[in-house]
Amino acid sequence: MAGTEVPTPPFSTELLADLHGGALPPEESERLWPAVRRDPAAMRYLRSLDRVDDRLRDLGRDEHIAHPMPAEVTARLERMIEDLATGDDHDHGTGPADRLATVTRLPTAPLPVTRITRPAPPSTAPLPVFGDSIFDTGRLDPRELEEPEPLPESEEEAEPVQLEAPSRRLRWLTVAAAAAAVVAGAVVAVDAVSTHTVAPSARPAAEAALDADLAPTAVLTAMGRHDITGPLAAGNALATCLQAAGLDRQVLGSRSVVFSGSPGVLVLLAGPKPPQITAAVLGTGCGPGNPQVLGRADIG
Repeated sequence: MAGTEVPTPPFSTELLADLHGGALPPEESERLWPAVRRDPAAMRYLRSLDRVDDRLRDLGRDEHIAHPMPAEVTARLERMIEDLATGDDHDHGTGPADRLATVTRLPTAPLPVTRITRPAPPSTAPLPVFGDSIFDTGRLDPRELEEPEPLPESEEEAEPVQLEAPSRRLRWLTVAAAAAAVVAGAVVAVDAVSTHTVAPSARPAAEAALDADLAPTAVLTAMGRHDITGPLAAGNALATCLQAAGLDRQVLGSRSVVFSGSPGVLVLLAGPKPPQITAAVLGTGCGPGNPQVLGRADIG
């Protein structure tokens, strides 16, 4: 939000997610919460984020998960989160986020980056804190919707504010890590990275073989990677293919595979609803007017 202007309903889902996750500066959060509490649609969306928290917490405590997370996926997710937490991607330009940038549609001029290093003080959190979820800011009280105070009329509506690309990328990567943990039966948190040591896995020399069922434990090995060869590795061929296939979303990882005996490219994308992940296998001849989607599955 720019200056002292406060956005008015309808609020974007990105703004509400940042507010719920404590990603906004304290002064902006303090100005925004009263307006959000008076918007029933915004409160329903925030309650849905609370339900995601509950689901992740329940799965993290479930002792009957049949498929543990593969060590290779655990190591890659932890390295990705550690790079984001330390800021190595922005300082050196060699981390996973930069590799992802080669397969996503980026603006011609980079937006300024403002890294938030201080947590919001307790006085700005309007809801009671509970648990240890990576999304928690507290539960919502339905009584907050009773007798809403009228919002002051503004002569001009505040212009929509474009979120910074690094903030959106950080949120998607964190959500993707949480979704991978849901599928595999373990919750990945940033504060657990420093105490959990996993030996780095060697990069496979051959293309992985995938079956038509697209098992989550197999497709999630592409998380944070960009290891593709062939026609889709040239220039923006992969981005053009995804656009032709109607899958023009945030790319979370990609790798070359052999799908049911045919060469292809496995791509992990931001799912239709957070924290879902979409896994799609594309034919090597995919392009404008020829969307070769060999297989697709939503995970989470």
